[in-house]
Amino acid sequence: MTFIRVPGRSVEYFNKCLIVYQFKANGELELIFGEKAKYENKFKSQLLRSGATIIFKDNGGLVESTPDHHFVFPSNKHCSKFIRTGNVLIHQTEIFFLAIQLLKHFENRNVIYCDTSSINVLPYAVFEILRRFNISFECPTVNSFESYEVFESDTDSFPPDSLVLISSSTSGNIIDRILKEKRAEKSQIKVIYFLGPIDKYLNHSANIICNLTKNESFPMGEIEFDTFDNLDKCELCQNNSRPIHIRSDVFLTVQPKIEKHLLTVRPEYVPRHISPFLQRFRGYSSKDSVIRVFYKGNNANADYEIYFDFFNLIKNIGKFEKFENSLNRHIDKYIPANTKYLLYLPDIGSEKLVEYILSKIQSSIKPIPIKLETGFTDKITENNGSVVIVASCITTGKKFLQISRLMRNRENLNLIYFVGIYRPVNDNFSKDLINDLKKGKDKSDERPFVAVETINCSIQQVGTSWEEEQVFLRNLFGDLDEEKNKELHDFVNNRLEILRKNKDTNGLTDNVFLKQYNGKKLCLRKNFAFWSFNDYSKENVSQSEVYFTISAIITNLENNDINSHPSLKQTNYVRNILSPRNFHRFNDGIIQAALLRCGKTEYFSYNLDNESSLKMKEFLLSIIENYDSEDGEALLEFILAIGLKKLKLRNEELREVMAKAKECEDKVISGISEFVFNQII
Repeated sequence: MTFIRVPGRSVEYFNKCLIVYQFKANGELELIFGEKAKYENKFKSQLLRSGATIIFKDNGGLVESTPDHHFVFPSNKHCSKFIRTGNVLIHQTEIFFLAIQLLKHFENRNVIYCDTSSINVLPYAVFEILRRFNISFECPTVNSFESYEVFESDTDSFPPDSLVLISSSTSGNIIDRILKEKRAEKSQIKVIYFLGPIDKYLNHSANIICNLTKNESFPMGEIEFDTFDNLDKCELCQNNSRPIHIRSDVFLTVQPKIEKHLLTVRPEYVPRHISPFLQRFRGYSSKDSVIRVFYKGNNANADYEIYFDFFNLIKNIGKFEKFENSLNRHIDKYIPANTKYLLYLPDIGSEKLVEYILSKIQSSIKPIPIKLETGFTDKITENNGSVVIVASCITTGKKFLQISRLMRNRENLNLIYFVGIYRPVNDNFSKDLINDLKKGKDKSDERPFVAVETINCSIQQVGTSWEEEQVFLRNLFGDLDEEKNKELHDFVNNRLEILRKNKDTNGLTDNVFLKQYNGKKLCLRKNFAFWSFNDYSKENVSQSEVYFTISAIITNLENNDINSHPSLKQTNYVRNILSPRNFHRFNDGIIQAALLRCGKTEYFSYNLDNESSLKMKEFLLSIIENYDSEDGEALLEFILAIGLKKLKLRNEELREVMAKAKECEDKVISGISEFVFNQII
């Protein structure tokens, strides 16, 4: 009568399909309702196996690692997954379901040994069941040991009246070793969960409570996973995954692994396209610089870390011959004769690009230029032909996606996306965006996406180094007495004025970094390792072009997967930092400043590693000592990075560095250093 009110099921259904078993004190199942199964013993075995497997899967008994780390079992095998039986033992009814299967093994046992304390609840559940059967018994002692650790720390055998409970096994090797070393009889050992090869299971089937392994006759099981016998054979280790040791079924507390990266010119560090791109878009003067920083048009509140001045590029296109030729080819190839409209994004660069396109297409093609603004669709009155959607630069493609949605009901119009410089943050993002934009009503209606130039680079708009610098300098400026600290007052005030006027100057080009103590700007010397060309001088290279180069390299490393090398991604187990040796190798102050500006705090967390902190301290003490030479030309950028809590050392090293810096003879250096010292130490 319990199930009579279940919706959609009749009494007749339950009389035919419902089977109810009760269990005895020895764990044996006894049929009390329903039709007896043809092969009852096999049916009952599958019933218990299926139930234990469902409990395992529902409660997350299988723990999987992420690509940055994997597990090392107590047996020293390496694997990306491990069974944690303790996760399974949550709900009372489920614990009792597993305990029922142990009942017959507890007879005449005076001691129960569990390989981890997380399964101690199982023997206590068995005791509770026996108590409910009103069976009088002397309660066995329950002890824990650490699976394979018992072989290293102890030579004694388990008492003959004991039962050894193993939480899980993927091979049965622990049973083999216990038997080989004569620690216990085979009948004394029970494994709660097994997941492994069929031959290993067959060797120890009498010792296994639940075989989780998936096969044709048991499709609900877990798929067997690979294990590697040792470090040398581990494919996971070879893919730079960090091994995390497990004792019993608990992670051992570990300090994160510190990976130190020293930049080189190898392709895995510096993509080959960066130098040619820079060479094509060099401005040869700060006035003509296309590559700028800390700016975004349209009076936007945010400012791109990297900004391409497309208006200036088109205005002076004759100076950029390779881009001009490429742009002309793309116009000839992708602006069709049936173009009715040139729909352009609402920025001055896109407007200028439309004007250029109109000047280059055949006179017989007379498209109407339309600016993207509210109600633009009302201006598109033609229902046939092509609409070319024009953008000077795009990063995330949000406006293109907006246009795609709004034009969805204009099925007879062909959409073509035409971009001057496409600057996604990485290839995966780019692929997804382009696939989304290309989709039409079917495959024959795929919409072309055309980019004259493509470069992966930072798309950061918030929290750039110049924003943080502004906050820092305003706080410093508020503490200054103009009469007592005129030199420092004027230095800070002039720098704040530059940052405040970034909208008026279309971003920063030759004032990207703090000036030296003597008022000179940081300049690039000859033989820059990351450029494949050398026809430049201090006078015709802008700071923003150097910054872009370093930023593009860092972005490339940030895009690499955590288990590839090199990568600047971070996890709890792996911390990737830029080696202090980078500042020795790249000793131009402008390169050092670019690294400090475009890198994230995590890359300069030298406080995580004693050796790195010590090396960075020695480097900083050296440039403080030589502040008035080429070695110390970026000193103020280092002090700013410390003040912004971007560059981190251990407390004792940091104190020593800043104490020396605030004793510097130069008033600007000593004044900023004293402010930093008081703020963070």
